[in-house]
Amino acid sequence: MYTKKILSLFFCFITTLLFSQEKYEYFGAISFGSDTKSVISYRLVFTEIDGKISGYSVTDLTGEHETKNLISGSYNKKTKEFTFKEEDILYTKSTINDEMFCFINFTGKVKSVDDNSKLEGSFKGFFKDNTKCVDGTIQLIGSKKLYKKMHKMNRKIQKSKRFDDETKRKANPLTLLDSLKVNNLIKNQNLNVFVKSDTVVLEVWDAGKEDGDIIQLYHNNELVLKDYKITNKKKLITISIQKENIFRIIATNEGKYKPNTAMIRLIDNNRNFELMSSLKEGEAATITILKNRQ
Repeated sequence: MYTKKILSLFFCFITTLLFSQEKYEYFGAISFGSDTKSVISYRLVFTEIDGKISGYSVTDLTGEHETKNLISGSYNKKTKEFTFKEEDILYTKSTINDEMFCFINFTGKVKSVDDNSKLEGSFKGFFKDNTKCVDGTIQLIGSKKLYKKMHKMNRKIQKSKRFDDETKRKANPLTLLDSLKVNNLIKNQNLNVFVKSDTVVLEVWDAGKEDGDIIQLYHNNELVLKDYKITNKKKLITISIQKENIFRIIATNEGKYKPNTAMIRLIDNNRNFELMSSLKEGEAATITILKNRQ
């Protein structure tokens, strides 16, 4: 009986360690070369376990070239050295061939890895074949520190008598910051997603209040979902990867609350790609699924 209690406590302790991994988040910008005017928004999300860094980066948030990459790296608590490198494209809205992407390799000093610190310094850029591309600088701030500043800014905006309630709502910096975390797919945009599996699963659902949004979904011009009313229940579609895999989403009804919004998740083994389409009636966007050559 005593042995069973010891084992139970041991597994409880291990479970606590496994599920207490804290995720860190940084926001900021990167600039390439000596042109300080060429500044691109940047988000870094990762976990640190026993000095090992793993997570992802997002470049050009909400922009036409928004790209999400897997990252890996390390952190030495004694020397305060923090390193990470981008190594695999998960998705991109850019039309540039993936062979032409310049991946960031960063090494710098960080006082502590937490959401209150800053991360800044120079980085080196490499193409997928490890040949040099353009170098640059990176300046990021931890999300907790950033949210504190945004809270102060929002309090001033909300107390101000210069703006009406609607303007205050739209100008809320906290809402704007949260919107950067969602990958929105809008009119005429295409999202290129790189997968490793021969079969993937597509999930479609309404993540908010059901309001009667209706979509049509095509796979390589073949109608997969006809006048489908999105609900909170996930619609699962299994896809066998072909040479060409283009999904076209058309909004046929915006429901009670405009615009038409649908949450879409692509499951590729243990990797997930999540986005939200935001379309007016009659508008369309596409997702192109590409088999990763690595």
